[in-house]
Amino acid sequence: MSWRTVILTKESKLSLRMKHLVISNDTVTKIPLSEIAVVIIENPNIVLTGHIINALSNYKITAIICDDKMNPASNIQAIYGHHRQSKHIRAQFEWLSERKALLWQQIIRQKIYNQAKVLHALNKEGVEELQRFISQVAVADRTNREGHAAKVYFNRLYGNDFYRNQEIPINWALNYGYMILHSLFARLIVSKGYLTELGIHHMNEYNQMNLASDFVEVFRPLVDYFVYMHISDTFNKEDKRNIIAMLDYKIVIRNAKQHLQSCMQIYLDSCIQYLQDGDIEKLHFPDFQYKL
Repeated sequence: MSWRTVILTKESKLSLRMKHLVISNDTVTKIPLSEIAVVIIENPNIVLTGHIINALSNYKITAIICDDKMNPASNIQAIYGHHRQSKHIRAQFEWLSERKALLWQQIIRQKIYNQAKVLHALNKEGVEELQRFISQVAVADRTNREGHAAKVYFNRLYGNDFYRNQEIPINWALNYGYMILHSLFARLIVSKGYLTELGIHHMNEYNQMNLASDFVEVFRPLVDYFVYMHISDTFNKEDKRNIIAMLDYKIVIRNAKQHLQSCMQIYLDSCIQYLQDGDIEKLHFPDFQYKL
């Protein structure tokens, strides 16, 4: 399993040589592609050869390209991510509405559960309120317990004056972390031969990552935790490194600790398997073990 996260901040040229990523600037650095999980390109003046772009896709490496403010803006994705892509896409269109609705219910329950664990780990009030919401989540979350829980959750984390649409460092950091997870899920989904545009709940015609938006919900509280622990009045380069550190975080899933991306893959595979055969016992969700 690949494990390295490569962050590129200097003006450089990226090329391919002997199955290695070659980074050329003042010096030349070579990294085996088989070791790389994520490449984050923060400098807009970095140049990539066509060979390395194709290699990043072939090795299923998540490559995130940032804008001039060093926020994730786009990623490199293969057009054909799987040798049975057409078969998988046909199956995706045939996923039953009932299964999608039940899966969304389970995802939201788990998201609220993980939010409650964040509050508990940080010794915040509101844990019991969120636990009550979990049992109230209906099929397809028709009564929007997710939204009600989110209001309680963020108010308990940051106070009643906090809103997610405020232009403040905390929200910039949250958006940064969420976008990284979105990109990871989008890459995984494409690598398995499915369309990111076709969600089970998110159906926004302007969102090219609807399915990634669905599956990422369970993992958002991990970003929330890292942001709370590291971000307050600023959001600079060092702060971004602290958020990216979550990629090395170990998470319990199926009673074993896994690195974040391995955990995401196990979770995603279990969701797709459920959508295919309807066996809800096959679902596996992450269990975050937060440390103060």
